[in-house]
Amino acid sequence: MCGIAGIYTPGHAIDSGILDQMAQRLAHRGPDGVGQFIDHDLGFVHTRLSIVDLAGGAQPLFGLSGRTVAVANGEIYNAPDIFRDLAARSIMPTSQSDCAVIPILAEQDAAGFLHKLRGMFALAVFDRDQRRLVLARDRMGIKPLYVCRVPHGLAFASEIKGLWPLVSAQASMNPAAAMAFLQQNFAIGRETAIQGIERVMPGERIDLAADGQIHQSVWWSLTDEVRVARETDWTQTTALTQFDELLHESMAEHRHADVPIGLFLSGGIDSSILAYQQAGAPDAQAWTVGFNTQSVHDERAAAQQLADQLNIPLNTIALEPERLFDRQVMAMWAGDDLMGDAACLPTLELAQAASQSHKVVFSGEGGDEVFAGYGRYRPVPIQRWMRALLKPGSGGFRTRGRLDRTPRGLMTSEFWRQDGIWRETQAEYWQQSRGLDLMTRMQLLDMQGWLVEDLLTKLDRMLMAYGVEGRVPFLDHRMVLFGLSLPAHLRRQGRLGKQLLRQWLAKQSAASANPAATARKKGFTVPVGDWIRSVGAHDLFEALSRQAVIAEMFHLPALRQCVQQAALGDRSSVD
Repeated sequence: MCGIAGIYTPGHAIDSGILDQMAQRLAHRGPDGVGQFIDHDLGFVHTRLSIVDLAGGAQPLFGLSGRTVAVANGEIYNAPDIFRDLAARSIMPTSQSDCAVIPILAEQDAAGFLHKLRGMFALAVFDRDQRRLVLARDRMGIKPLYVCRVPHGLAFASEIKGLWPLVSAQASMNPAAAMAFLQQNFAIGRETAIQGIERVMPGERIDLAADGQIHQSVWWSLTDEVRVARETDWTQTTALTQFDELLHESMAEHRHADVPIGLFLSGGIDSSILAYQQAGAPDAQAWTVGFNTQSVHDERAAAQQLADQLNIPLNTIALEPERLFDRQVMAMWAGDDLMGDAACLPTLELAQAASQSHKVVFSGEGGDEVFAGYGRYRPVPIQRWMRALLKPGSGGFRTRGRLDRTPRGLMTSEFWRQDGIWRETQAEYWQQSRGLDLMTRMQLLDMQGWLVEDLLTKLDRMLMAYGVEGRVPFLDHRMVLFGLSLPAHLRRQGRLGKQLLRQWLAKQSAASANPAATARKKGFTVPVGDWIRSVGAHDLFEALSRQAVIAEMFHLPALRQCVQQAALGDRSSVD
């Protein structure tokens, strides 16, 4: 795990001072060291969080001939297998870092090397002979990557902050992305908060040639792969066996590290499964968080019960709602992009606590999307969603829309004109999955939006703010394709989702029943309303109205009304 950034301006020399500034803005992602490489018109920087090959894994990394140079963020989980294959051919890399295989494979097979990698990654590879830059992002979009055009070329970075030295002079807010954010609390697709800065999409590859030509392509498509995977016909017995095998294999690969690995534990299905896998591991340790309030569900008791059962030391963080939001500025800086998920705040607290002793933690992201845990995957909610999608101001797959529950006069006309633009991306995703069943199409839509742009973004940014890597075993792409190939009754039965995971968990905990195996899903809720009431409507509005961007987007009298409603407990304004 680390931060990467770079610039390629074919035929025009790189300013090393700009690279230094880019590296400084990514220092939190890699507190253990900084690497830089310049080859006239190409510049790479890398800030390192040392996890594998602590002594010899510094980047940039080079191919065997030195022709290929690379920087990468993430983990290549099948690197041990690749190293064994190389050794069998008497090829001995100088580094045993998992990412060392990237420039070697790229040198051998520039067109197809990405397909040989299994893991979470964002990478840049440069061929010094052909003067060609390749940027790519992993299959599921676990690791972030951003790009922007610069004079004569292209720049990239792990976070928007890394590109700021290049765009700050002419930076402006992106109204379309802002409107998408206000509709659903995150932005979907390529567009970010800053005009001209775009996300590289999951499974996407960008090539920049020596003549300045840019070619974007999809090297792996989740929807296309699902169409093939769904040819398998699972029974309950064969599905449980396959899940068990995939889980053990995924966990074994995700444990590859030269540092201890911890666990974020909620006591729910997903983290409970990871806890069973971690039980007995050397230096096993877990963290959980809860709020000292009656207004939201508290996970601490369930987490403690399971931790005691499995003899996993549990660190419990108790949060006061009134104090939690003191971390808002830090969370906004860490979040970097358009993200309004209040769960960023407790995640930030978990990351800070874990960073005192660990550089890596397991987390259960992906379990709900892969194995159909959300109630909206039931037939009736799906039908309602499809009808709502046609309505102006609809929030589509997450809600009927946030802005249609607030006065139209809240927004300035410039931003209302952007209404619906973001839904073009949603509609495109929906059309791509034509021919699949509705539940699978909904899951795919969540994986391409909510999962990538909210859950995984939140995990990456909040943890990396404190130099902690989050690993997500449920998002091994083989596990994802398996989950989406299951028949409906192994995904949902009535109001209970994740049927296969419940059955697996029940088998593990037969001697001491685990409540998570039979309980309905309880989402992790942050007591935003408690905080608003503690601050008071007047003070909150005064703080908001002082921000220039707020005045540009909102009519302040209407905003004051929304804040007052929220202080009185009206959830429509809080959302």
